[in-house]
Amino acid sequence: MNEEIREQVRQKYAQAIKSKSSCSSSTGCCGGRQEALNAITGNLYHADELVGLPEDMVSASFGCGNPTALGNLYAGETVLDLGSGAGLDVLLSANRVGPSGKVYGLDMTDEMLEEANANKQKSGLTNVEFLKGHIEDIPLPEASVDVVISNCVINLSTDKDLVFREIYRVLRPGGRVAVSDVVTTKPIPEKVRNSMLAWAGCLAGVLTRDEYAVKLSNAGFENVEVVVTRVYDLTGPGVREIVLGVTDEEFEQLNGSIISSFTRARKPTVRLNAGIDYTIRPAQAEDLPAIEKLLTASGLLAIEVAANLKNFLVADYAGVIGVIGSEYVGQAVLLRSLAVDPACRSVGVAEALMTEAMKRAKTAMATKVYLFTNTASGYFTNRGFQSIERDQVPSEFLNSRSVSTCCSLASTAMTLELE
Repeated sequence: MNEEIREQVRQKYAQAIKSKSSCSSSTGCCGGRQEALNAITGNLYHADELVGLPEDMVSASFGCGNPTALGNLYAGETVLDLGSGAGLDVLLSANRVGPSGKVYGLDMTDEMLEEANANKQKSGLTNVEFLKGHIEDIPLPEASVDVVISNCVINLSTDKDLVFREIYRVLRPGGRVAVSDVVTTKPIPEKVRNSMLAWAGCLAGVLTRDEYAVKLSNAGFENVEVVVTRVYDLTGPGVREIVLGVTDEEFEQLNGSIISSFTRARKPTVRLNAGIDYTIRPAQAEDLPAIEKLLTASGLLAIEVAANLKNFLVADYAGVIGVIGSEYVGQAVLLRSLAVDPACRSVGVAEALMTEAMKRAKTAMATKVYLFTNTASGYFTNRGFQSIERDQVPSEFLNSRSVSTCCSLASTAMTLELE
């Protein structure tokens, strides 16, 4: 990376966090004045998201979006925030993935890391770790992360191809990208590209929407989607001063072309084959500790597992990597406790467990399947399940400890007729 640009960016962000004031241009990054920040970073975070976090964290956030709200994060996942700053998105992610998950924040600025660690201590969250480094050289092992997020940072890099390759490297198969960033609808004038102040202001380094998508695809990602979230008015205070040298006509053409975007992408899965790469088998007594550990890591309660172990199946891949349980009442079956090790998600293990559990239910002469879910109603709908009212579930299931203790009233009840 161009070291002069990197040092300019580092100095601007260090100065900003020291003063706890905006280093913002109209795009939310370093380079302009406070007035420009409010219209961009305002209303990105809901008050209920910020409960329990240090009160001044939002004012010390220089992002252009809220990737934690737009990207799906699940209990037990490992998340990496590139350019984590004072740590707001890291701490929000830590709340989303829960104590069984882990969130890393990566930043190159000592002052930001100091502030982030102070905010971590204030929050009381323990599933967080801040790392020093560059987004072009991520200090994490290959295939160690489920989700990479970032907020108005990737545009600051002069080697975005390398950044996207690094993201691809650290993501597990099936891993996801959820990035808020500034992009443009038309090429940026060369005078702006060459402005050091415009680099720190998130203008000089922006890609077009199409370039962003193409670079992610070239890095190996699939299902790439770049969605516009805001269009910036560059005529406000603090902007013209960071694009010195452009004519009035060039500035007028530039206005309206700078936008905030949210980008989704996915690393392709490497599908495992049941019966070849791993086996689906009945759970054994010696599997119980691993099952309980996996359920806990997935944010599920291990209620009545030992008592019903004979009706549990595990996916075995040199150890338990997945589990599903069943409870029977007459010709009805309740599927429960479906969990897969984060390192083996999105490769077909959950599908194989579901298929085998349904096969065994049919063998047991069950005609109807029920389940409860908090986060996966879309997945089960795609498998043919339909949402129902809670009182349509057999009372024997509703009154069981596994349901009454583990399934809140907010969970979705679903059913499927077995053919």
